[in-house]
Amino acid sequence: MFDNENDFVNLSNESSKNLNDLDAAFTDPFIARVLEMGRTYNKIFQETPPSPEDIASSVEDLDDEWGNIKGALIQYTGNVEVRDLEDDKKTKQVFLDGAQVVSNGFHVKFEDTLLGNTYTVRHHLLVNFKDAFGIDSEESQGKFAGASGDIDSSLIELESASAERAKAWLSASCPELIEEIDFRALNNASGGEDEALLSLRGLDFNRYTDLNDTFTRNCLEIYLQSILELDTAAPYAAKLDGCARSAEDSTTLYTLKAGAVLVRIGAIGMQPSFNMDESDTDWSLSAYISILGVDRTHEPHYYVIPVESIQELQSIRTAYYTLND
Repeated sequence: MFDNENDFVNLSNESSKNLNDLDAAFTDPFIARVLEMGRTYNKIFQETPPSPEDIASSVEDLDDEWGNIKGALIQYTGNVEVRDLEDDKKTKQVFLDGAQVVSNGFHVKFEDTLLGNTYTVRHHLLVNFKDAFGIDSEESQGKFAGASGDIDSSLIELESASAERAKAWLSASCPELIEEIDFRALNNASGGEDEALLSLRGLDFNRYTDLNDTFTRNCLEIYLQSILELDTAAPYAAKLDGCARSAEDSTTLYTLKAGAVLVRIGAIGMQPSFNMDESDTDWSLSAYISILGVDRTHEPHYYVIPVESIQELQSIRTAYYTLND
């Protein structure tokens, strides 16, 4: 028995949080949030029929929130409505089971029923001809059919993940790794994103999870980029000493030794370990950099470099504005 009512309340709250975290790990919170916007519009349309301007505005809002998912490949499970090839004035229902489709944002479907006019926000999808009509021929290769999907009775999986889902997935699958990253990069690095990146040197990510799993590795990269927020517009002053790969020729290893260079960091990600042992399946946190020449007419050199090879890193933007503050 619980000693008092507060113990029960605290336990209930903790259990609820754990369930929410687990749900976020498997269902992207970003998707859920945008679809909830669609449901809100549906409720409004039930109460007040929308004007053409209202419809256009609602679709624009939803597409803006959907962001770069519009035009991207997603996995879709559920019924979709496509035109009937035998009668263009009719449509038919087709069930898709984890089919790869293109999300074309949202649209509002109008129906004139016995109960009156209805307006419903739905997914607008581009579906492979084979999945939509069962047609698999040379003529149908690369062809897509427009389709409409219900936002309530369907399941969507992104090819990648939002920062929210990435953190939720890592928190559920490898919580000790998240704790270590947060301790180093967030709690123990107060000097900015340059210091936060260097704080991750020496962290063996492979100890905590299997990074050969593509989705886990993608989530880790998304999470790291979201918390580090590296400056891609301004260069960094750097001191480099260690191995690297050419960005153009990933099979060749180099030794970089530079006492003072300016570099741009395009992105960070997990790369196979930088050694000659092809059987080594470990992964290293790496930066995609370009080394700027001493003269602006010199072409930059592009490398993929593990963070262990970055001895020093300083944000030129921060240094300039601190100096002139």
